[in-house]
Amino acid sequence: MPDPARTEGSPAVLAICPDLVQHLVPVVEELADLQDEDGSVPAAAHARAGRLVRRLAADAPTVAEACGQTAYADALFQDLLSWANGDLSAAPDFACSRDAIVPPPDGTPFFFLGPLRLANGARTGFRFETFLSLREEPSDPAYLELYRRFPHPANICQSSHLLAGSRGLTRGNNIVFFPENIRASTQIERQRYAIFFFNKFHRIFNEVTWPAATAATRGLDVANPTRTDPRACYKARCVWGYLHDYFHHQGARPFDTQVAIKTRWFTGLLEEIKVDLQSYLACVQGDIVDGTAVAEFILLDRAFRYPLEPDWYRNFDSGTGLILLSVLHQEQAVTIEPDGRIVLRTDEVAVAAERFIARVEALEQRDDAAYVAGARDLVRHHLPQTDRPGARFDRPAELVGTVLAGLASDTPRGFSRADLTASLAHLTR
Repeated sequence: MPDPARTEGSPAVLAICPDLVQHLVPVVEELADLQDEDGSVPAAAHARAGRLVRRLAADAPTVAEACGQTAYADALFQDLLSWANGDLSAAPDFACSRDAIVPPPDGTPFFFLGPLRLANGARTGFRFETFLSLREEPSDPAYLELYRRFPHPANICQSSHLLAGSRGLTRGNNIVFFPENIRASTQIERQRYAIFFFNKFHRIFNEVTWPAATAATRGLDVANPTRTDPRACYKARCVWGYLHDYFHHQGARPFDTQVAIKTRWFTGLLEEIKVDLQSYLACVQGDIVDGTAVAEFILLDRAFRYPLEPDWYRNFDSGTGLILLSVLHQEQAVTIEPDGRIVLRTDEVAVAAERFIARVEALEQRDDAAYVAGARDLVRHHLPQTDRPGARFDRPAELVGTVLAGLASDTPRGFSRADLTASLAHLTR
């Protein structure tokens, strides 16, 4: 379970640490512009990149120390110096600093710098990024009751406010930081932390998700109870994150001990949809704090925002959204009108969710090889292959002629300091 802490010390973090990180941002972004997608640097840029990496080795550990991350500061210095003194034509190996990261206690800052692959956002590949976040778990009585009713066996989800960072974090819709997305020579055996920037979600939902869902559907009734309140939206998004991670750790294959197999392409797609639908059911079937908002977040964000990523044809989250719509269509919880608008029959979604969850859980009971093979077959049933260069899948046939398929991809937006601190207004007044 989360152990929510008071955040009286946070104003000092807001006043000092973001400026320390911003000092690193130009160096990080200059280095990222020199990198290939695997994180390596072409020979012609070695001298320039080497100077940048050494500058980061001199300055970044100081920021980590200021955030109380002493072990990480030491490991980060070693990783940066090893790469600078080694072969920059080789992909960087930041396993040492990755493994030195520990989850930030509630109410404390968290700093990262290194080669990172974003789940979503304005760029692809492993490139240097840096960011500072502040962890805050909602601590009102209703949220404490949620943690009691759904006791998390591992609690590796850290709800946070992004405070500052390089453009991969402060531009675009990426809201996650996972250890497996850090460039390293070894795989992680167990996921020990997962940091989420839920303060970005208020603008994402209201500027991307809600308009897209409205444009692509007919007769959609959206309550959106947190529309005018970034802090209420932050708290509700934390509920989604908590339930999502809680369900990751239930069943025959808990995620923290099955991370290697559950982060493969086909099994990962099914896992994400399964736990989101389990979270959705918890919200619509029980007395969950912010349940109305969370149920809308889950259904609309997954189905109508993710498929609009610019690289939707190879994007993992886009794949989950398209599969979800295909499943709902197969179960008649979604119908498509002659003009291509989607009609979402919310009264049928719960039944469709239960059936899909049961299918995935049956696959998880199989041995590893049969589980992976079954996951591939189920994904391909909903998400067809394509010959398009660089693509991993195509749209399901039933969605090709929809209004959703014709909507323009989302243009990455920048998040200012004011945007990022709107959810912390109670500390910044």
